[in-house]
Amino acid sequence: YKMTSEEALRAINKFKIFDKFRVTNRNTNMLAAKAINKGKIIARAVGKAEFGARSLGNRSILAHPSKMNVKETINESIKNRDFWMPFAPVIQKKLASKYLINPKNIQSPHMTIGFQTTKEGYKNMIAACHPADKSARAQILEKKHNPKLYDIIEKFREITGVGALLNTSFNLHGFPIVNNVKDALYVFKNSDLDGLILNNFFILKK
Repeated sequence: YKMTSEEALRAINKFKIFDKFRVTNRNTNMLAAKAINKGKIIARAVGKAEFGARSLGNRSILAHPSKMNVKETINESIKNRDFWMPFAPVIQKKLASKYLINPKNIQSPHMTIGFQTTKEGYKNMIAACHPADKSARAQILEKKHNPKLYDIIEKFREITGVGALLNTSFNLHGFPIVNNVKDALYVFKNSDLDGLILNNFFILKK
């Protein structure tokens, strides 16, 4: 399933959310990066749905990787899941060697490999690391694999100096990952998510 901007706009109008939310289709990545820096939790449903074991950015919840409070909020108010279940980071490839101990330079584009973190990496990604052993099941992102997601991280890095985000699947705990526009808006409206990137629109709760 591939989401289109026309479909997204029709759904936004149908759900009549303009009175409760701010909606824009300009500078969406920068606005999202700024919101994440403020501790807001932002979902992202863009383009093609992903297939596989992990959510890799197109059907994801994104948050500040250095703030433990966002981890608690996602667990308690969005995912409704146990506190000990670890999240994972998505990291710009150019910073992976600073954040991860990876002497063999193993590629991890699909968030399926665990790494020990460096001191800098753990400090910057504490909310996206395992609390017991400081490891991270990292998605190492190259720009060519998802340019728009990479751009959000780049803008976030320009603000914070951190080239990573907490990335977890866009769904309520026990439910499938969202697929279409209707799914995305349902979870957004029935959770404590602060914002939603819906294709080329950015929706933020007032």
